[in-house]
Order: sequence, then structure tokens, then C-alpha cells
Amino acid sequence: MNRFVYLDNNATTKIASHIKEKLQPYLDLQYGNPSSLYWHGVKVRKAVEQARQNCADLINCNPKNLIFTSGGSEGNCSAFNSAINKYPNKKKIITTKVEHSSILEYCELLKKKGYEIVYLDVDINCNLNLKQLEHEIDDNTCLVSIQLANNEVGTILLTEEVIQLINNYKSEFSFDFHIDCVQGLGKIDIDVNKYNADYMSFSGHKIHCPKGIGLLYIKDTKNFTPLISGHQEFNLRGGTENVLGIIAIGESCKYIKDNFSEIQAKLKDLNIYLEQQLANMNITCNCKNVARIPNTTSITFDNITGNQIMFKLETFGICVSTGSACNSENSEPSYVLTSMGVKNPQNTIRVSIDENTTKSQINYFIDTLKTILKGE
Repeated sequence: MNRFVYLDNNATTKIASHIKEKLQPYLDLQYGNPSSLYWHGVKVRKAVEQARQNCADLINCNPKNLIFTSGGSEGNCSAFNSAINKYPNKKKIITTKVEHSSILEYCELLKKKGYEIVYLDVDINCNLNLKQLEHEIDDNTCLVSIQLANNEVGTILLTEEVIQLINNYKSEFSFDFHIDCVQGLGKIDIDVNKYNADYMSFSGHKIHCPKGIGLLYIKDTKNFTPLISGHQEFNLRGGTENVLGIIAIGESCKYIKDNFSEIQAKLKDLNIYLEQQLANMNITCNCKNVARIPNTTSITFDNITGNQIMFKLETFGICVSTGSACNSENSEPSYVLTSMGVKNPQNTIRVSIDENTTKSQINYFIDTLKTILKGE
């Protein structure tokens, strides 16, 4: 193995060097508890609140509407927990067949408790069935939860039409609206005012932070029921703050805001280049002609499985995936691709780049892929 090329950034990302530098003081002298009243803790508290402000600035919200969590899964479950407590007499939840496993598994738990769970269909491009969504929303609905962008194929599910439809019905039937934004942060512009959602969840390790830190935007904090009780995070999320994670995500959000145009332009250019090279090969790029996050390419092959391709690429030092990392131990074909109706879903890999990916790495991947396919 002569080279290492990481093309699985939707699974996780490398911690950025500027974030490592920002964390160093908090690994040494600034280790105080941010709840402590003496200067050693107060200094850390100020850093925590500055990080919160940086995160709020990126998504254009009031920092008091933003709490730190352990990641996307906690944010998702917290939103669900609050919604069902807010509307105890409503027993219907609407989501999609292609959500993150944290949502799908929580829905199955709620189904056992008597909730009606509606899983919206998607088409071959992972677009929502709008007529089904419109038909299902009623006065028994307590929550509609739809991801911003799909982690496996990159399709942006929350188009302006979908957002408008949901918010129009919110004014008619009272229910909460949650968005899993984990795969969108840093890749597309996110402004909370555009969506008018009640909850939006984010994860740090997708934007070059350590694992174990996330964000949850809460529109109405007065009517929020915490998943974890405690005085921290404005009494909305208990537990001593993960200072290292908080400092990291604050630094990352500031970097993204300051460099967003350059990051997005690089991702778009590299992704276009990648798919131009793939166009000359006997493969299918899924969801090619729909709005997607600019770093994700789903590739289906004719006569070789995704696992075979993935493991052969690994011998050349190239990391890709066959789908969500949260379901990597499942031998069944991707439920996302199956729900979309993709032919031979088991023959699919996902390539997800970041702003540090180079054209040289893309060329190495393409050349290696051609070599593998010639010998299949």
C-alpha cells in the first residue's frame, strides 16, 4: 500500500489542523469546568459561549436557541422526544424510508408504544412523494421529520416545494417539524429562517471535529422537553459540557462561514471532475441530474458487488463505502437504495470527498477503479 486516499467523508472526517491548534490550550491549562464560578471555570465558560455564537452565526440563529449535544443521533432523538411530549394526544409521525438509522429505529420503538408511523416513499432519484406527504398530514400528526440531504446518494430532499408544503400545513394543523441536517452542514448554505423548522440537528465529526459533539437548534425553547435532564445548556440538556468538542465545533463553524464560497466551489469543481471521469466507464451514477450536496457520488456497477470493489480499492490504499457507516455491519443491500428502486443496490459504492481532496487523488481512484474492473 503506497498511497492513502480517503474518499469516505460522509462517514467521518479528519480533524483539521487549525482545530487541533485551537484545542491545545484546553488539553493543558484551560481544563476548568465551565459551570464553576471561579476564574478557571469562567474563562472556559466564555470560550464555550463564543463557540456557541460561532455556530449560531453559521446557521443564522440566536445562540440561545442552540444547544450542544453528543452528535446527530442524540439531536434526532431529542427532537422526537420533545415533539411527542409537546403533543401527547397526537399519535402520528411522518418521516421517510431513507432517514438515518437513529430516526428509523426510534420510530420503530414508538410504533410499539402505539404511534402510527408513516414512512414516505422516494423515487429513483431519492425525491419525496409529495402527494403522499400532502395526503398523510392531518390533525393527529405531532411530528414531520425529513432529512435535509441523504447521506448515501446526496440528494437534497428538502426542496423549496417540500418546505412550503410542510409549513403551509403547519399553520392548519399544529405539529412540529424536524430536519436532520447532518450531511448538509458545511456543504450547502443553511439558514434556519429558510426552513422554519422547530428542530434542526447537526454533527461535528462530519465537519472535521472530534467525534462526540453535535448541535440541536430549537425554535421554541420554552416548550422543549429535554431528553437528558440537568442545569447545563439553559436547562435543555444535562451533563458536564464536552469542552473540547464544543471548542472544536465552534472553530469549525467559524472557518466554514469565513471560507464557505471557496469550500463550496472546490467541492463542486472536484465532484464535476470526478463524474466526468466516471462517465467514460461502464457504471451508473445515481441521482446524477437532481440537486445534491456537492461532495457525494453514488456509483452502481453491472457485474461486481460494492463490497468487492470496496475491499479491492482498500488494497490500493483507497477508502470508500457501500453506504452509511451506521449500517456497515449489515450484510443486506442498502435500505436507501432499495427504497429508491435502484437496480442491483448491492453493486453500489459511495464516494464522498471533502475540500482537502485533490485532483491527483481523484485520478488515482479512477485509474485504480479501471484496473479493478478490467480484471473482474
